[in-house]
Amino acid sequence: MSALTAAQIDDATFHEDVAYIESLWQRTSIGKLDVPLIDHGQGTPLVMVPILEHLEFVYARQVRALSQQRRVILYRRRETRTTQAISLAARVEELRGVLDGLHLDQVDLLAHGDAAMVLLEFAARYPQRCRSLTIIAQGADYQIAPHPFIWLLHELYVRLPVEYILPAAFLRRTVINYIMAHAPSNTTRPALPRHLIEEQFQKIARWPFVYKYSVLPVIHYFEMRQRISALTMPVLLINRADDALSPEYKTRWMAKQLPNCAAYHVVQGAERFFMYSQAEVVTPLIEAFLQGEKPQRPLPQSQTL
Repeated sequence: MSALTAAQIDDATFHEDVAYIESLWQRTSIGKLDVPLIDHGQGTPLVMVPILEHLEFVYARQVRALSQQRRVILYRRRETRTTQAISLAARVEELRGVLDGLHLDQVDLLAHGDAAMVLLEFAARYPQRCRSLTIIAQGADYQIAPHPFIWLLHELYVRLPVEYILPAAFLRRTVINYIMAHAPSNTTRPALPRHLIEEQFQKIARWPFVYKYSVLPVIHYFEMRQRISALTMPVLLINRADDALSPEYKTRWMAKQLPNCAAYHVVQGAERFFMYSQAEVVTPLIEAFLQGEKPQRPLPQSQTL
């Protein structure tokens, strides 16, 4: 695993991890799909559900560590920059198509943030395909502060041709502000510096179009609160205390509603991509869950680090 500075993730470390992920992509035909695919390691398969293109570095350290004992699979999701939106249902079918194409009947699945919305919906539709779920930084809905103002902004964005006039830099800055948001008292180190996150976002061409047609169709319509109790497979749930996009009280609620929440952990982190910056804490939690006995009853209390 790459070395860390005492204060933050340094540029060289980050670029090394990005290069590591990029080096593993192989263009692969899977059924009707033609996708960049990482299929690394041997053993029991673990499928990581992708988030936005060029943000897959979030999984870099887990790919490196978990592929020592497992077959780790990650595909690059298709983004659209046209008026043909990719719905949440289509994302679910994209995941199903990858599993079908790789002849994987039932697997352990892991997802971070927006990708976890896809995974939760997938698990509700295809529970028999899920041996277990690891959910990072995502609750059962997406009502973020200030709600309903943000919801109304998204509704306008969906209905009006805002993508033609909204500056990409403004939208990028707004999204990254949410990613970087944390309580003033949260001085967790190491942390991922803002300029490195901006660097990856700047690689996304025609960002206002991608946001409208690839991102909003998932996050704007995501709602699992009434169906969360139907997810009976073992679930590992991890969040940080002050995530603006996935408030801790919402993941705590979900942990209590899940019939088989094997563990709920709240870890330190100074930005939303704590899975990457706090990999020394997060990865062992995932390893222990995947290797250990999966309890058939939920734990009575959340586990907090």
